[in-house]
Amino acid sequence: MEIKVHDIVKFTNIDKLKHFTVVPDWVFNTKSASNYGVVRRMPISNKLIPIGLRGKSREQRFGTYIHEENIVEVITPNSLVKYIDEFSDRIYYPILKSIRDEFSKLHLSWGPTGSIGFEMATNINVTSIRSDIDMTLYIESIDEELLTEVGRFINTFDKQIDVQIEIPIIGAFLLNDYTRNNETGFIIRTPFGPQLCSLQDGEIKVHVVN
Repeated sequence: MEIKVHDIVKFTNIDKLKHFTVVPDWVFNTKSASNYGVVRRMPISNKLIPIGLRGKSREQRFGTYIHEENIVEVITPNSLVKYIDEFSDRIYYPILKSIRDEFSKLHLSWGPTGSIGFEMATNINVTSIRSDIDMTLYIESIDEELLTEVGRFINTFDKQIDVQIEIPIIGAFLLNDYTRNNETGFIIRTPFGPQLCSLQDGEIKVHVVN
């Protein structure tokens, strides 16, 4: 079973959680936390999958673990793209449709994440008019021209859109951070913590902090 960060996993029962701290009361009284979790960016050991449970507000977030044997479904962000038209009555639909159409021309692999991705994956209403649009773009290596083109397109919208770029083995970074700071230093998120990096001659260089 391949499980990656941002995947949404459906698990059998909340009682199967492998928690190492006290579980907040809201977890037991919230539909969105009852049997769905979002995979966190952490190492996976002994088939314990690090997941985050979400409640009704930004303050209600809880990090825990679920054993792989108790996962009944894995929903990836890029698998949600084909269901966008099923959410044509949602406020975020026109933007997602535009992104889908443009990224299809560029043959890009991507998917919605955050509250919108969670809502699409679970059919549990967790978004509001204030919800940002979070998405992940999957690429194999740094392509400066492509990232510039994507950034230019995303900036045509009047809605906050946070694009996270995922590169195999390396990790992920925010497109806005990369665009502004690729030569001086941008943050790459790895399973072992954030790293300050820069782009030199098309290659990612890690800054060593003493």
